[in-house]
Amino acid sequence: MTDQAVALIVGGGTGIGFATAERLVRAGVSVSLAGRREDVLSAAASKLRESGGEASVVYVAGDAGIEPDAEKIVASTVDQLGRLDYCVNCAGIYEPAHILAMDTTAWRNTLSTTLDAVLYASVAAAREMAKRGGGRFVLVSSINAPLSEPESAHYSAAKAGVSSLARSLAVDLASHNIQANAVAPGWVRTAMVDEFVQNTTPEALARLNINGRVGEPDEIANVIQYLLIDAPDYLNGATIFVDGGQTAMAPLI
Repeated sequence: MTDQAVALIVGGGTGIGFATAERLVRAGVSVSLAGRREDVLSAAASKLRESGGEASVVYVAGDAGIEPDAEKIVASTVDQLGRLDYCVNCAGIYEPAHILAMDTTAWRNTLSTTLDAVLYASVAAAREMAKRGGGRFVLVSSINAPLSEPESAHYSAAKAGVSSLARSLAVDLASHNIQANAVAPGWVRTAMVDEFVQNTTPEALARLNINGRVGEPDEIANVIQYLLIDAPDYLNGATIFVDGGQTAMAPLI
């Protein structure tokens, strides 16, 4: 049990989720890492504990895209740490599929991991926050919510749903003193996009956005930390783009 603020990070074992956990632990927030791969979560939790400090670190293995698992993840977090103040949902996969080749398996795999998991974990977490009288959500969407790329219909639809869900959480939960926002990253240096980065020329990367580079996970985590800890209550139901200006830039010829 802890008297410190507690954050549940779904997808917290790698990438943006792990970078967020690092920042929160340094800020004195205890964290619960959730995901499907217990070995990854265990290694991530060990690394966070090595950083020292008074924040507690636990992990819960489960598939948040299955409703009972999502409920177990939230319940285990509260059982181990005693409370739940923040919920960050980074769950997502990107498995390219052309629209002409789209089938039920490709569609459901992406929607289950990238949207269903966000919904189920958010509902379970919101119930706990409502009991305590407040809390904050940050959902990780994508620039693919308003935009699309080749072979990404399922991913774009799921991320559009994530941004919409953040708005709905904000509307439904305002009376419970719960705020919800989303961040929409552009290209970020994570395992999910590593192949793209490795196989792209420096010239192409320079044209990717107005900053001329991919982002780093900690840059997204910086914004997530702000939304959880420092943002005013009046910032609610928004999706904040952290994309090096990609969505602001007209295509270059």
